[in-house]
Amino acid sequence: MNSNCNLLSISNDLPYEVRSSRFIEFFEAHLSDSLSVLDNDIRPYALQSALAGGKRIRPLLVFHFAGRSEVLNDSTIKASVILEIVHLASLIHDDILDGAEIRRNLPSMHEKIGSHAAVLLGDALFGFALELASQFPTTRICSIVSEATRKTCSGEIRQTFARGRPDLSLDDYLSFINDKTGELFRASCQIGAYLSGAEQDTINLAGEFGLSLGINYQVFDDLIDSFEDPGNCDKSLGSDWETGKMTLPVILLREVASVDEVKILDQLIRSGRDNNPEKNIRSQILELFEKYEILPKCIQYFEESFSRTQSLIDQFPNTHLRDDLNAFIQSFTLKFTKLANLKTSNFLAL
Repeated sequence: MNSNCNLLSISNDLPYEVRSSRFIEFFEAHLSDSLSVLDNDIRPYALQSALAGGKRIRPLLVFHFAGRSEVLNDSTIKASVILEIVHLASLIHDDILDGAEIRRNLPSMHEKIGSHAAVLLGDALFGFALELASQFPTTRICSIVSEATRKTCSGEIRQTFARGRPDLSLDDYLSFINDKTGELFRASCQIGAYLSGAEQDTINLAGEFGLSLGINYQVFDDLIDSFEDPGNCDKSLGSDWETGKMTLPVILLREVASVDEVKILDQLIRSGRDNNPEKNIRSQILELFEKYEILPKCIQYFEESFSRTQSLIDQFPNTHLRDDLNAFIQSFTLKFTKLANLKTSNFLAL
């Protein structure tokens, strides 16, 4: 690794945005350095996936929970890289499962190198992340990362088995996204708290916060998939409908629709959008969304859930951590303003 972590100074007197930006700059360099040791055939594709952009939410969670320090230590940056590599691997696999053609305004990895090679690339990244985690002097980091990786894959597998099954409940849906998205958020917060030397109660609370935040983030992402304007997004949309995946809009609609309306809805879910011979079914579903005001109901559900996540911040004993998490959540809140621009009519354009 070319970068010297122990020489990076991030003054606590700097504004939140500046401290976070400096951390991300150094994180990006370390991520690139870490992936550069991979085998020649793998390295260019791993670097393409890693350096194409991204929100870097999980690294930032590690950074904030690790605690404020004038000097960024090796463990914090290394843990951040490990969790981001696990996330990258899961995205490669997820795009294959969803048939998504675009990721971060670029062709998805399976569009570049084929599904078979992309699956193996994701596997290699999972393995590399665990290899890095095993280099910590304690087994605790590797244990947390391994558990999160297993549960992330388990959530994806269970949701894959459930595709085309319209009778799934809200609890089923939350169970899927708890694992496929929430667990890696949980691990990021727990590892950061562990590296800070926090008490076990605080580590557990960090995990609870991360899990709650991850679930909210997935709900938000699923609403974007159904109701965002395709021209305003840097990834493929509508894949949930194409692959028969049950998400919040459909679940809430089935709870209020009539028996006959549910039959129409179930037909779409079972067959998938492109395979459905009834071209007017999508228009009928749109009418049902509007009739029962599903989008406002989804947004209300999200806002209430996100408010519960925010309330957890006040339970942390460290003042600096509370301040940083509130600032971090504020950046999320700005992102979530996109919900106000969602339109039910976009459902037809996906």
